[in-house]
Amino acid sequence: MLYQRRGARVALLATVLLAGASSAFAQGGTLVGRVTDEAGVPVPGAEVRVGGVAGTTQSDQDGAFRVTGVRVGLFYFGVRRVGYRPASDMLRFSGNDTIDVVIDRITPDLDTVKVQARADASYERDMRRYDFAVEAARFGDVITDGDIASRKPVWTSDLFQTMAGFRVNGMGSRARVSGARASCSPVIFIDGFATPGFSINDISPHLIKLIVAYRSASSVPPQFQTVRGNSNCGTIVIFTM
Repeated sequence: MLYQRRGARVALLATVLLAGASSAFAQGGTLVGRVTDEAGVPVPGAEVRVGGVAGTTQSDQDGAFRVTGVRVGLFYFGVRRVGYRPASDMLRFSGNDTIDVVIDRITPDLDTVKVQARADASYERDMRRYDFAVEAARFGDVITDGDIASRKPVWTSDLFQTMAGFRVNGMGSRARVSGARASCSPVIFIDGFATPGFSINDISPHLIKLIVAYRSASSVPPQFQTVRGNSNCGTIVIFTM
């Protein structure tokens, strides 16, 4: 799996950019939030890290934090403190949003040192994976798991019904996605790997964390260019939960 939320419960409380694929990036904004434990008690001194922002921020005595210079659009962040399981996620940021992050205490009956070391290693891997995904989305059209939850699609192909540069042929599980300008199948990547012969409905929408769709060959990053497919038909990159 590429993405797994480890002990994280995150609520985005302000207005966000919803429904529809959109450009991933715009100008920077301010992200404010609060870190609590599972009982709702503020967690001071938690390190808050946001992709694309230099340095880190710490939560204050009330668990509150404030990060400026956050890029509008798709972004990722992580929160951790010794004695707690780190939290990380990737969300769509509108410019002045508030997030509530809950991090779980490591129970004293466990080997705290070993549990903390494993949790921190997983956290760092997740942050690198989020960074890869956000960079991949810089020149594509983006559908997040939040978009998917709001649309409630039955099939993954349903997500492409209104996406510019693509069209859906057929209905239900047999539906196929093709490029809008050419009746050929787009190149599909799952978690960084090309999948020749893969149908878009071979993966359930509820397993998807992020979709990045490139309409033309000129917008496809080098890591998603392949000689086995015709990128002029579009390229679809899927990251799973």
